[in-house]
Amino acid sequence: MEVPLKFAWASLIYLMIGSTMGVVMVLTSLPLIPSHAHVLLIGFVSMMIFGVGYHLLPVFAGTDLYSLRLAEIQFWLQNIGLIGLAFTMPYRFTSNNYQLGTTIFGLVSLLAIYIFVYNVARSIIPPKEIKKI
Repeated sequence: MEVPLKFAWASLIYLMIGSTMGVVMVLTSLPLIPSHAHVLLIGFVSMMIFGVGYHLLPVFAGTDLYSLRLAEIQFWLQNIGLIGLAFTMPYRFTSNNYQLGTTIFGLVSLLAIYIFVYNVARSIIPPKEIKKI
């Protein structure tokens, strides 16, 4: 499956998970608000933006994607970071272990976002022409 489609499918799955979390919060007293927000904003919204961005931005620029490998790495790092955040955020104030986990998974997610920015920027910014002397 192409990388942009992986992001789109993951986005739809996170939409279902995040929506279900919203209903669970209404029916119970579980402290899921931070996880719910991250699953919907990073999982649904951002993953869809990443997939569409990887597909359309190089097309608009008339180039190929700089690195499919980086896009694949970003996909997995983003999922690992988000799932880790979703599981550790509700408990981050109850234990230093959860606080550390939230920090680590947050940094993994941030790294994935930086990879996206780098990969797309390298795809749409034309390389400078080397002038022959």
